[in-house]
Amino acid sequence: MPNTDRSPKKHTEPSARLTLCLAMDLKGSTRSGLELTSKRLDRFNLALVHQLTPHLHSVGLEVAVVKFTGDGWLVMSDDQDHVAPMCCLARIMGQRFQVEMSRESGIAPENIPALRLAVCSGRDLAVVLHGGQRDFVGGSVRRAVRSCQLCRDNEILVDDTVRTWIQQDFLTFRVDLEERLAHNPEAKMEEDLALHVLDKLKVESGIDPDAPVYYVNTLAILGRNEAAGTLAHEMSDHLVEEARHPGANQAELLEKWNSLLQSELDYGTAREILDDLRAAGVRPDVRTFNALILRCEGSRAESRWLEIMLQEGIAPNAETFKILVLKSKEEATAAKRLEKMEKLEVQPNTSVLNALIAKAETYATASRWMERLVRAGVGLDGESYALLVHKAEDFDTARHWIEAMIDGGIEPDEMTFVSLFGKDLSNVDADSLLGWYLGLRYHPAKPIQRAIANYRRSGRVRDALRLALDYPYTQTALKTMRQFPTQALAYFEGVVKDDPDHPNGTYALGMALYELGRSDEAEKWLRKARDVAGHGPRRDELDRYLDQLNAIQQGVKPL
Repeated sequence: MPNTDRSPKKHTEPSARLTLCLAMDLKGSTRSGLELTSKRLDRFNLALVHQLTPHLHSVGLEVAVVKFTGDGWLVMSDDQDHVAPMCCLARIMGQRFQVEMSRESGIAPENIPALRLAVCSGRDLAVVLHGGQRDFVGGSVRRAVRSCQLCRDNEILVDDTVRTWIQQDFLTFRVDLEERLAHNPEAKMEEDLALHVLDKLKVESGIDPDAPVYYVNTLAILGRNEAAGTLAHEMSDHLVEEARHPGANQAELLEKWNSLLQSELDYGTAREILDDLRAAGVRPDVRTFNALILRCEGSRAESRWLEIMLQEGIAPNAETFKILVLKSKEEATAAKRLEKMEKLEVQPNTSVLNALIAKAETYATASRWMERLVRAGVGLDGESYALLVHKAEDFDTARHWIEAMIDGGIEPDEMTFVSLFGKDLSNVDADSLLGWYLGLRYHPAKPIQRAIANYRRSGRVRDALRLALDYPYTQTALKTMRQFPTQALAYFEGVVKDDPDHPNGTYALGMALYELGRSDEAEKWLRKARDVAGHGPRRDELDRYLDQLNAIQQGVKPL
């Protein structure tokens, strides 16, 4: 029946609520990135994108709002039950980030930037952005970001509100704010905050049988395996007791045991917990066996658990084969497991597809597997496209996948463009590249630095300078100007000769002269660039350079 109500609809304004923000900042990430070779930078950036995700799941924060800022992350939630998980995540990242990033990227741990972390609360509005993404607007981000400025390497600071919530489970100690501010004179603090260093998870919390599963994960990930195992056994014994009660809910008990098995346990402890589950008369399911396959070592053991599943009448699912593919040490093993999945008529999903693409040793294999699963009805997501871009052997193929990604309604992220511009650009001139890139709705500056460096290293200085003309403020453009001063000055002077008010030409020529120590000449062109710039970030940036030039001319060392 049609709705005939013509009364005006009341617009519901978002209400403010207490919100939590974990800010994680990579200290000196820009400088560290510029010191890496192109291939190492690609590996680092790809590892950076993926490193956080499993830890979000390990502490139950997969539903939190996560934003990658380019120099770190923000993790936000208005659920007060997420206070302790955020603190656990901060502890994990503070201790494991450099080790894990080194393992994934092949870069020495001492060359991985340290983190600065802070968990703070604020009064925020929950909003929905265009496109449906959740976000928060208010004070929590500002407080967390400001607090990060006062952190020592890999240290975690929390505000008073957060400390009150977690003081029963974590050790903390008060920070001397005046002392920290004295050592960080450039830190911005609009309000007085009482801050505390977040230290270890208390031992007594780690042996409480009612403790949440994410405490097991945190203890295990941080290397406190004995405490993690003790807690897991305590929790499993508690479930055995529950199972003995008349009318015990078997489904609820299995759910709890599966959650425990999916935590960061060692394989031996996981098998012992399976024994508890069976002894209690609870029948395992596919999630139970998936957890064991994930924990065991060696393809023989993995295949054996799959056979036990089938013998017990439990059908494997797509998650089973995603795990098996990801654990395959060789492409051939992954191929056999794909065939096994098809033989058992298990319907694949996008996660399986992404695992296969990731395991493919060549783009040809990745493409063949992708086409095979697409024929089976599997769709691609953002990760699928990003993996195909990374695997692509040439620029045109990688660009094809980015365009397909955009046509599918998915916006490529910064790292996908970085991967694209790391391809061989020998058949791509800078004007064509720039025209295509700037025609996209989203075209961040960082990937262009990758293209400038790529052109420069291959000896195509003119193409590098063409990109530097539009991005003269970037570190890679400035490095090109320093390395090739004669070519840079000639190129930019030619631009302003044809058009004395060229906004990019005046800016680039001024920056080249500035970088070469010719500050008097630089001022003329930077001032002209400032005059033709509209109100916005470019004018603000030029004002800063002009202030520095003025300080130099007056004999004052600029900050």
